[in-house]
Amino acid sequence: MDKKVVISFFLLLFLLLLSVQTVSAVLNIPLPSSLGDSFGTFKTGTNISLVQTCTNETAFCNFCNITSMTFPNGLATINNVQMTQKQSLFNYTLSGAFTTQIGKYVVTGFCIGGSVYSPWSYTFEVSSTGYDISEAKSVLYASLFFVFIFLMVSLVFVINQLPSSNTKDEEGKILSISYLKYLRPALWFVEWMLFIAILYLSSNIAFAYLQEQLFAKTLFVLFRVAFSVTPVIVIVWMMWMFVKMFHDRQLQKIINRGIFPQGKL
Repeated sequence: MDKKVVISFFLLLFLLLLSVQTVSAVLNIPLPSSLGDSFGTFKTGTNISLVQTCTNETAFCNFCNITSMTFPNGLATINNVQMTQKQSLFNYTLSGAFTTQIGKYVVTGFCIGGSVYSPWSYTFEVSSTGYDISEAKSVLYASLFFVFIFLMVSLVFVINQLPSSNTKDEEGKILSISYLKYLRPALWFVEWMLFIAILYLSSNIAFAYLQEQLFAKTLFVLFRVAFSVTPVIVIVWMMWMFVKMFHDRQLQKIINRGIFPQGKL
């Protein structure tokens, strides 16, 4: 066989292998998540780092751009913004001014690696709490909600069975001091804490499932107000308990001497 033909054959084979290897290297650019995959859930009004990675077998990609971002209401913003690069990691920090709407956002872009154009797209969620309420969480929240309601109703029944004052005779004279009556305000305080918990759960559920956020915001404001006044309630309750117990101790001393005062004392 002619040496020129052999050399040409091996040269052609080498070029084919090289081209296949080059195509393989370029095609190995990791494509981002497809449309419908979520980048995560974030809190309203916070900055979000939109990241992307892109490499081939031998080098980093040249650049990545974000072509557009669609708001939950369907409006689009960001027109072909180049992402900052740090080796294979590309980043664009989205300002919190663009994340005030609650719902699903769609981000599209592309990366250039060598001569290959790689489009990509993904979604992310924005909620008032910063986390997504999955089906399992919804079941948990709903279960806790009904458990708290059941406890509130049950505690009301228990409270009504407790004495509200000292033991008296038909004439209204105090026969004995009933310290069990102090359990009533303690249980009412538990009722108050359960009420706060129900407000919190209700606001979270409303934020997650209601498109109109006014009702959810109202519930959350009520929760914050109730929670903020709780320390004042605790202080007043403890002072009242101290005064009542001191007064009952004085009455007990009088009763021990055989004197049964009227209940108004």
